Amino acid sequence: MRLLSKIENACRMLSEFPYSGTARKQFAEGLRMRIEGNYAIYYTASETELVIVRVLHGARDAAALAERGGFVAV
Repeated sequence: MRLLSKIENACRMLSEFPYSGTARKQFAEGLRMRIEGNYAIYYTASETELVIVRVLHGARDAAALAERGGFVAV
């Protein structure tokens, strides 16, 4: 299965089980994360909405991005 298809499938699963991802409150309030292969899917969830904030390769420095506001949902 191609990478994009895997990430899309993971996002569909998150839409069904939005609170299954790991909380990442240290980066942003309400932020959660799920790993898919070498990528981390960062998102926020509510009763009515799932917002994919960022899909980030595991080699990237997530903490440095968070310091620059890289996980703020718009």
